[in-house]
Amino acid sequence: MPISLKLPSLDDNPILLAETRPHKINEFIQKLPFGDPITAATNLVDELQILNSQKVAFANRLNALELYRPTAIQIYQDLIPHFSNASLPLTKNERAFADVAVQLWQEFAFGYKFALIDLQNKILNLNSSKSTAQVVHRAIHALREIALVHHLCYRSPSSSLWAELHQLYFCALQQSAEKLAVRDQLAVNNVSSVNLVYTQVLLMALADPQHLAIADILKTDVYLSNIAEHAELRPLGLVENPAGVFLIALDGNKPPTPFAKNQDVPDGTTDILLVTVNLARQIHQHIKLLQEGVVPDDGYLPSYALEGHYEDLLSRLIKNFGKVQQRVFSRTKKSDGIELGIGLIAAHHLLQEGSSTFAKVHNIEGAIKPSRWQVLNVGAGGYALRKFSSSQASARIGDVVAMKNSKSKQWELAVLRWANMNDMNQLDVGLELISPSAVAFTAKFESSAMEGEILLLPELSAIKQAASVITARGFCKAGDTLTLNSANKPSKILINKLAERTARFERFQYDLI
Repeated sequence: MPISLKLPSLDDNPILLAETRPHKINEFIQKLPFGDPITAATNLVDELQILNSQKVAFANRLNALELYRPTAIQIYQDLIPHFSNASLPLTKNERAFADVAVQLWQEFAFGYKFALIDLQNKILNLNSSKSTAQVVHRAIHALREIALVHHLCYRSPSSSLWAELHQLYFCALQQSAEKLAVRDQLAVNNVSSVNLVYTQVLLMALADPQHLAIADILKTDVYLSNIAEHAELRPLGLVENPAGVFLIALDGNKPPTPFAKNQDVPDGTTDILLVTVNLARQIHQHIKLLQEGVVPDDGYLPSYALEGHYEDLLSRLIKNFGKVQQRVFSRTKKSDGIELGIGLIAAHHLLQEGSSTFAKVHNIEGAIKPSRWQVLNVGAGGYALRKFSSSQASARIGDVVAMKNSKSKQWELAVLRWANMNDMNQLDVGLELISPSAVAFTAKFESSAMEGEILLLPELSAIKQAASVITARGFCKAGDTLTLNSANKPSKILINKLAERTARFERFQYDLI
């Protein structure tokens, strides 16, 4: 298939010559203001743009890029915290850090793609496969990091990015370079390959990061980088069981799709399969060990995996890499408005129809005013909403939400399950309804003075949902007894089984005592 890579135009008469001398590049790196990552990144982007605007010998270009790359990785890792701990939508300052991170890796992608073209144009190259493996690996890695930044900002990677990823991998296949070892400081044992880095991008897309909290996106990225070797890329062949099998069109511009959902006849010349069966088995083994209170000693999970609730994350990954998920309910388009109170404190305040004592003490009245959102569509289980540009609301995946439309007399309770920033910089979110009503209380422990907001949800026998209580994460655990402040007389509840945990709250079944 023809290869078409996106590249900047070359300047035949540049004013500034690109620096390729190693000692000069090292001098430039040493002078970068590492304490100010956005300035350091901008300075490095400027230098790379000069390199990517001129004709430079293959060896000189590759050596320069390899000298800059470790510094770029260091600066990039310093940029991430400035936009990966934020609520949605990002502020102007937070977007600036994300944008420069994308620019940084875009320039590296350009540089390595130029190197690939120069390599392909060489008349004689005795080590073409090895060199191809290196430059394709680096180009795919750069695009992988761009995709990760998009995921962290809840933006979908562009179709052009997917097209280039697939084409680069196809180039490696043509040179039989996809499995050759490539040295990489970010990889396990400092060794990677085109197969491995390409698989990492594919798996991250299948992890459905728009449904993950930002901290979980970062955890997933690290985990999949470690465990990607258990997934398999292979040519088309007989598929007896489509579970855990995904189709990749290397001449296309889309992420992998479940083989069972493909309606076109696969093309053996450009289509390949990603098989995640063994990967799912490995994840299942990790879940089993965590349930037994044991952190696997294979290096795939951090030592604090038990405290970090990795079991929740891994259980989700099993679903994404296994059986194809089916939508149960259809959705109906709507054009309406709805009021939201986002977060436990806001929901508590609105359900009380008064001022939360906690909110008064901490002077956060402005944060608990309901915001108005546009309804895009409605299903039996939830809503798709869009934030009005005039709204000052912010949100995170896993927030509990109190919601009420113009026809409702009471606040319903929902969970914010997914988010997406569209091409027009508008924030879209998906809410799943969990209860038609709830009661807000302040609860405290018998043995301490600690208290906090909780929400009591009624039993819903129609859907076999037991009565439950929502608390902040870590506020209590199974077996605890809480005293509720009530207008009548104090009541007590015994916390039982954990029903759900998100990045923002925990929901337990409970008994009145």
